[in-house]
Amino acid sequence: MATIEENIKRFEELLGSVKRDGMENLIKYIKNHTDFYSAPASTRFHLACEGGLLQHSLNVYDCLTAKKDSVIWGDILKEIPEENLIIMALLHDLCKTNFYVEGTKNQKTYDAEKVEAAEPWQRKHDKQGDFIWETVKTYQIEDQLPLGHGEKSVMLIQCYIRLSMQEVMAIRWHMGFSEEKVNYGSVGAAMEKYPVVLALHEADLEASKILERDM
Repeated sequence: MATIEENIKRFEELLGSVKRDGMENLIKYIKNHTDFYSAPASTRFHLACEGGLLQHSLNVYDCLTAKKDSVIWGDILKEIPEENLIIMALLHDLCKTNFYVEGTKNQKTYDAEKVEAAEPWQRKHDKQGDFIWETVKTYQIEDQLPLGHGEKSVMLIQCYIRLSMQEVMAIRWHMGFSEEKVNYGSVGAAMEKYPVVLALHEADLEASKILERDM
């Protein structure tokens, strides 16, 4: 996995390649007024680590653009300008900035070396074997701007650049049918009118459920 510094460089180069009024200010906003580069992608489900959100955004971009070589998606995505794909993928989770805070929790650790190095009174045993309790860093949600998820990303982005309707739809509904059931009709309609909505949703799942599983 690339370093955070390498990911920042790649992220800014990709966004910087988009020739759209306000993009320079959007990049400055992300860099100077959010924790986008250091935030996790989730509390515990995928890339719950420093720089996880940045890595996830790049992973989604890679998964989305890889679909250009797909028999199903090739003709559809090749009709969409590269700058649109960059915006959709890299900024779909902008809503997760200034969203997580660091905390700690105690958890069981079965690592043999750590257990061996611990004091005898610290060692415990259960069905899984010998363990010790250790304090580890964790993340909790503390949303500073509770405006939703996909819709929040759209609102934040459009404070700086103008989005096409296709971009709005893809970012707004990137969670697909993970949305509340009341939104299923809108999700389906958006996917039918703008197939890239489904492509971005798939790329998001491919990144979080497959690519990032062992990261």
